[in-house]
Parts: sequence; C-alpha cells; structure tokens
Amino acid sequence: MYWISEPFLYLGFAILAGITVLSLAPESKKPVIKFPVWLGPAAAVIVALCAFIPILQIILFFKEDVGLSQSFKAVMFSFKEGERYASTAALSFLMAVLTVFIHRRPSAFIRWLMPLALLGISFAMSSFNHAASLFGVKGELAFFGHFTSMAVWTGTLLIVGWFSKGSKGWGAFLKWFHPLAILSVTIVIGSGLFLMSGVTPDLVNSWIVPYGQALLIKHILIIPLLFFAFINGYLAKRKLALNPRFNPAVWSRYEGVILWLIYIVTGYMNQQSAPHDISVVLSAADAADTFLWFHAAFDGMPLRFTWSLPGIMFLLIGAGLLLRMVTVFRRNRRAAEALLCGLLAAAAIYTGIMFSFQ
Repeated sequence: MYWISEPFLYLGFAILAGITVLSLAPESKKPVIKFPVWLGPAAAVIVALCAFIPILQIILFFKEDVGLSQSFKAVMFSFKEGERYASTAALSFLMAVLTVFIHRRPSAFIRWLMPLALLGISFAMSSFNHAASLFGVKGELAFFGHFTSMAVWTGTLLIVGWFSKGSKGWGAFLKWFHPLAILSVTIVIGSGLFLMSGVTPDLVNSWIVPYGQALLIKHILIIPLLFFAFINGYLAKRKLALNPRFNPAVWSRYEGVILWLIYIVTGYMNQQSAPHDISVVLSAADAADTFLWFHAAFDGMPLRFTWSLPGIMFLLIGAGLLLRMVTVFRRNRRAAEALLCGLLAAAAIYTGIMFSFQ
C-alpha cells in the first residue's frame, strides 16, 4: 500500500508549484486569489513525508540483516537516496517558510527564491527514481522535465480553480497561462514517451500486467483532460471576450478531478513491476485482473489488433462523449455534465481497446 503516498506527493508538489508560479505573476495578470496561509506549509510537509516513503522501504529492506537503527543510519548517511532525500526535506522546509512569508508580503523580492527551491526539490527527487537507474543522467533530466512541467501546469490550474474570487482577471490570466500550459503539456508528453521507451519497450503487450494496465488507463484519462484543457484555454478565452462576467473557475475545478485520478493511477503504476520483459513479469505474477475481465482464456500469446463490433462501438461512443464535452460548454450547461461525459468516454475507450486486442 506504499503507492497511496505517491498521489499526495504529486498533489503537494503541484500545489507548491502553483503557489510559486502565481506569486511571480503581476496582480494585473491573474484573478484575485485567496488561499489559506497553511496551504503552502501543508503541501511542503506532504512532499517531505511522502518523499520519505521510498527511503523507508529501503530501510525496512535491510532491517532484517543489520537492525532498524543501523539500517536507518546507513541509508540516510551513506546511500545516495538518503542524501538526496535530505535535500528534499530541507528544501521543503524552506518552501514552507517562503510560502508563509510571501502570503503576508506578496511583492517581496524573496519570492524569487521559491522557483529555485522548487526546482531543487524536483532535481533531488529525479535522482532516485526508476528512470535514473535505466537511463542515467538522461533519465534524471527526462524525469525532471516531466515532473516539473506536470506540477507547473496542474498546480497553477488547481490553485486558480479552487481559490480565485470572481471573474475579474481571468482573461489576462489565460493569455499567459494557456501558452505555458501548452509548453508544459508538450514537455510532459515528450519526456513521457522517452521514459516509456525504456520502461515499456513492448507497449501493447504490457497491457497484460498491472503496470501496463495502469499506464493504459493513465493515457486514456489524459484524453478527456486535454479536452478540458482545450475548453478551459481556447474556448474559455473566446467566451470571456464575449462575456467578461463568465467565471471559468468551476470548469477548472472539474478538470482538477481528472488530474487527481491521474495522480492516483500514476502512484499505483509506479509501485508495480516494470514490464521490461513481459515473459519475466508473467513468470513471477499473474496477468492483471482488469485484463482477465476481457480475456479470461488468455494463454500467454502476444496481443494482436483485431476488428470487433464491440470494440468499434465502444470507441465510437467514447469519441462521441468527448465531443459532447465541448457541446456542454458551448451550450452553457453544467461543468459536472462535462466531467461525467469525460469519465464515461475514458471508460468506453478503455473497453473498446480491450475488445480490440486479442
């Protein structure tokens, strides 16, 4: 159950990133934002605690051989992972202090220390992850770009969506945030494809095992997320130009629901055995339960694409529901309906893909 900590790690870091980005934006370029003073310190504590979970796993692994005390000392003071975690914890504490200070004095020059501390946390965590062990420095840089860009995009969106007051300033905010979001998404996708090439060289057959199933669900959830991003970026800007009283905050909050689901799926995925070699993984564990729902008679053969009426129908239903999300926005219907359409679209696309590979 260690994976439960990872979604909270992503959320805490994203909140710190959102506070950082918005603290650097001029007041004229963003809506009025009021968040509680404890939000930054709470996010920093969550980052420090959740980042310790992988270190705790290493400590407990060696505990039986050398004892808990000796294992703790060795990991924290001799292992690279322990040294990098110490940097993460120290920088998280610094971020907690800075967020409180900037909350009271928003225009203080010291706010420029926040992006340095934030990047420091991301760099420290980039050095003890699976990508670093696979690709070395290239893996560290790819994870750094992936993790940081994800947090900048999603964290800023979450803070503005949940803590903005009124519609004033949204137009000016979207003018700079929309390009920033596009850049962040581009980096996330590019770095994600690079990391995936090493972790899952056989993408389709990786769907047989839990890691691949989680990866597939994550990728599918990104589709309605991008539709929300299109709505909250391009379409919201157009609507604000016609109706300055329109408040996109509610739509941003529902986009945040999908973000949270992606955090959860990613956290679960990262705690599963990476399918570098599918046959090796299957020799040590069974196929994923969700895969067996659709392929109860699975015999270990490689998956192949096959046309099937159920597969085509579910994929078309998914496409229709995605288009419905845009229609809901244009007809001024409730954002909750768009979220429901997005989640149903993800379920339909997943089902269609499962029926299309045998």
